[in-house]
Amino acid sequence: MEKPVPVGKVENAVVNGSDPCQDQEIDSCPPQTGYRHSIWRSVLFYALVVVPAGLGLLLAYWFPAVWLRLTAYRCPLGSASRVIVKDLDGNKCVEVVKTAILPGHTHQPIRIGHTCVGLKEVWSGGVVRYLIHRHLRYLYQPSVGKFVLLRGLDDGHTSSALHGMRGGLSLEQHSKRACLYGENSIDVPVKPYHVLLVEEVLHPFYVFQLVSVVFWIVEQYYYYAGAVFLISCVSVIISLLQTRRHLQQIHDIAFSSTTVSVVREGREMSGVSSSSLVPGDVLVVPPSGLLLPCDAALLTGQAIVNEAMLTGESVPVTKTPLPPSSLHYLPSSSSHKRHTLFCGTQVVQTRFYGNERVLAAVVGTGFSTAKGGMVRSILFPRKLSVRFYVDAMKFVLLLSILAGCGFIYTLAINFYFKFQVKDTILRAFDVITIAVPPALPAALTVGIVYALARLRKNNIFCISPQRVTLAGKVKLVCFDKTGTLTEDSLDLLGVQPVVAGSFTSGLCSARDLPQCPLLYAMATTHSIATINGKLTGDPIDLKMFQGTGWVLREPPPGSFDTLTPTIACPPKGGGGEILGSEVELAQLRMFTFSSDLQRMSVIVRVAPTSDPKQLHVFCKGAPETICQLCRPNSVPGDFPEVLGSLTQQGYRVLAVAHRPLHMAWHKAERVKREVVECDLRLAGLVVMQNRLKSQTTPVMSSLSHAGIRNVMITGDHLLTAVCVARECGMIPSTHSVIVAETTPTSLVSFRVLGEGRSPTTESGEEGTTPLIIKAGDLQPPFHMALDGKTFSVLRESSSQDDYQRVLVKGTVFARMAPDQKAQLVRDLQSIGYGVAMCGDGANDCGALKAAHAGISLSETEASVASPFTSKIPDISCVPILLREGRCALVTSFSIFKFMALYSLAEFITVSILYSVTRQYSIVTIFRGKTFTRIFWSLFDLIHIPTFQ
Repeated sequence: MEKPVPVGKVENAVVNGSDPCQDQEIDSCPPQTGYRHSIWRSVLFYALVVVPAGLGLLLAYWFPAVWLRLTAYRCPLGSASRVIVKDLDGNKCVEVVKTAILPGHTHQPIRIGHTCVGLKEVWSGGVVRYLIHRHLRYLYQPSVGKFVLLRGLDDGHTSSALHGMRGGLSLEQHSKRACLYGENSIDVPVKPYHVLLVEEVLHPFYVFQLVSVVFWIVEQYYYYAGAVFLISCVSVIISLLQTRRHLQQIHDIAFSSTTVSVVREGREMSGVSSSSLVPGDVLVVPPSGLLLPCDAALLTGQAIVNEAMLTGESVPVTKTPLPPSSLHYLPSSSSHKRHTLFCGTQVVQTRFYGNERVLAAVVGTGFSTAKGGMVRSILFPRKLSVRFYVDAMKFVLLLSILAGCGFIYTLAINFYFKFQVKDTILRAFDVITIAVPPALPAALTVGIVYALARLRKNNIFCISPQRVTLAGKVKLVCFDKTGTLTEDSLDLLGVQPVVAGSFTSGLCSARDLPQCPLLYAMATTHSIATINGKLTGDPIDLKMFQGTGWVLREPPPGSFDTLTPTIACPPKGGGGEILGSEVELAQLRMFTFSSDLQRMSVIVRVAPTSDPKQLHVFCKGAPETICQLCRPNSVPGDFPEVLGSLTQQGYRVLAVAHRPLHMAWHKAERVKREVVECDLRLAGLVVMQNRLKSQTTPVMSSLSHAGIRNVMITGDHLLTAVCVARECGMIPSTHSVIVAETTPTSLVSFRVLGEGRSPTTESGEEGTTPLIIKAGDLQPPFHMALDGKTFSVLRESSSQDDYQRVLVKGTVFARMAPDQKAQLVRDLQSIGYGVAMCGDGANDCGALKAAHAGISLSETEASVASPFTSKIPDISCVPILLREGRCALVTSFSIFKFMALYSLAEFITVSILYSVTRQYSIVTIFRGKTFTRIFWSLFDLIHIPTFQ
């Protein structure tokens, strides 16, 4: 029977949870087999299980799928009362088929699996048949003859369709959907102590222990049996208390209930319980303070939310309305994530236009939300095949076979010497308890349990305990750059404007700029908001805006329910007059930053103006991206040289561009992003300095001396990343760097950074990229650096051997999109590396989850971003985790060797004694077996110090 795994509970499993970055792996139509109850089979089964003293009932409890096959007959799923569901890990679970009677008749389409169907296709005679598997609801769909995952509005509905729901559901529609989807709650039941006690005692390990104790008492091994029984009782009590505490922790994290305002039948209803929300409801988001009880697509207004609960990102995120389009809405995609309010996040502030309300369409409820996915990933982590544990179980199987042989041998010897039948049977079964050590499964978890305790003391938290031993096998660590290796905040070094198509000479202060497009862009191209009288937003945006010296004017506190445009204006002088021209910049619309697009933009009205249709577009982002969107005649001819000079010094460079927009505001409100971000004029470069964190260089040195390879995966400029890699010691100063770049013909060229020469290469096969660098061409050792575009070309066009060479020698991977980061981690794993990933959990959560040991630097104890979460704000948590992982692995292996060898030695000894009609005395047993096992059991309970 499948049991949920609480936080800290050690199971052979691994997390792969749901989050805003990447949804949990869910099979929308898992393999299923239907069964109906059979009276005569059940009677026969229970009659037979009484004979072997109830052993059959235990087997039925341990193997419910086998029990169902013995007591029921197979039938079509349409008439089944129970279903065996096979999950992605191959586990077979028995689920009970339930029914829901929907009031009235409806043709309202719902989302099942990946198909939008009407309710008439899933009900029969007014009854909908469904089952609940791992807290998710599966509806029976006659057209496919299977139970298929019931989805909300998070897949398959277009953005325009969601906007058409602003009037809300009718009471009849809500009633039907409530019956169909159930309550909107993430409730993890905390089992009472007596239930947990029964479940713990009926675990195969403790049943084996209990049977062994009974045999030893019958054989008059009172001391030894009493010692084992006492230790088992202590172990059960400790495990019981830990399980109860962990379940309570999960319940406290998961459960929340509040009252909300919703739109139903075209009117607002307040005081509605959040548990009654269903997909399709329209939520009225209050000005502040709401803890989102569901996943919702923002339809109108803006919202600033804190997503630390999910991603670990402490900086509030600005959410903008979902633009109407014919594209399917996918909240986990990077393009729609910025328009989605995720369950479990806190609304900090909202604003909207005129008399409009901030409305959001409920797209997911209960365990189908981002927060629900996180809880499911904790309760049901993905299994992972760890070679050590696989080999350990194989050895236990070998011991079991050996025990079987010893059982037969003992029977033969005792019958040969004509011992009594009772003594013969007791001795034969005693051989089994000797050959197969009952304490082995629990002993293997000792190192993990105490490693978790020490990690917690170091402010490192884990939602997937089995990852601890995987951390002990890590040979390569990938690091994000900004916020991980370097400080979160940046210092504005200066700006380099473009005047008449040419750069000005050298950098200048933003405060010295005249009123020009570059200054206006710095003052408006951001998502900064005033919260509790303090400017809050992305650190880069804050430094850039503060560098202008301008001030931000927003509606006064208490008026955030009206979206008066955010206005930026120059500072006031001592006399209260605005210096220079009386200019005000009103940010009317914002296209938020996208990691995939590598840019953000805003539509601004510059006041005063005589033309109300005269708007301006300001755009900032990666220099290479912005340059491609600009008119060629606005880009200076020395743009690559100037950019290269700045980035080689380790500076972070942003390009800024602008264009006039002749469009009325009501049209600009609905214009598509690609229409706005084109035909731009380059305004200049913003140069920022990002300092290394104090612990970065020492940790890099420590990892390198331990033989662990370090790799940087960042979204920053390639040359900036190389400079930071050299500064922190990731690339030694004596090593060369080969930069791989993509040519316009989609081939890859190579050059040695800083030397102006290209290494000698040999052409690959026809149609592939020439990659093979002659081994003797570069001395001393070299590292490779490439960007995301080159990474994609190499991965898709080069041969497998050539691509693996790049993986082995690549140290800096820049301008990487979130999905590319995750793919790189998986590719490194495919060539045999144990990979750890350390990042901030913002746009690298896919890589964090893909790695064997993903560490998110976060202020929260548990997040969906990664299996490990560190409150230590720097990478000093990495060597701590790796040391604890190695300690846990060595401890488990040492205990396994001891118990396995001890069992073999005792088995051989007992077999020899039986062959000469002798057996262990009580004193021998106590001195040998009991003393040693009690010592190792106490070793379980004693604090195991980690090695340095």
